[in-house]
Amino acid sequence: MKPSRSVTAREVRALAHPLRLRMLECLLETGPATASMLARELGESSGATSYHLRALAAAGLIVEDLDRRRGRERWWSHARQFRLISSAQADDPEYNAAVAQLESVMLASDEEGLRRYVHTRAEFTPEWQETAFIGGWNVYATRAEVDELSKCVTDWLRERRAPPEQRAAEATLVHLTYRALPQRPPGA
Repeated sequence: MKPSRSVTAREVRALAHPLRLRMLECLLETGPATASMLARELGESSGATSYHLRALAAAGLIVEDLDRRRGRERWWSHARQFRLISSAQADDPEYNAAVAQLESVMLASDEEGLRRYVHTRAEFTPEWQETAFIGGWNVYATRAEVDELSKCVTDWLRERRAPPEQRAAEATLVHLTYRALPQRPPGA
């Protein structure tokens, strides 16, 4: 899957907020929810979650679950679209700024995921402790080879971002980070 260049600056900006990303993940992990439910789950006010839900809906990242609606209570579901957003510089400064903000939020999320694991790893079974790893490698690869790896990774990820009712009973939440970043060799 290639990064999308059809994503607008508005859509990227909608993603480039830590609470919105947490809300999206919560909707994906636990299923449809109301603003009040998300507020309790995330330790936020329902006013804040309601505001951010509207921003996510305007960007098409979530949809209202009309089958669950009762009175004024609005239920929201993850739109289940899987997008990779290109970080290539564009002619649109607003898009570039939104991507830079999103990357900053994603890096902070990755660091938080690492911190949580390091502080809680003793709580997991020895099998999970053996499976978990932190690594980084420098390799020489062509763009085609990196594209092939990215496709394998995104295909695998897409299969595992299933609704709660479709997950294996023994599935555990796992924070995954994937980066393929070209580098200048030392001294180049």
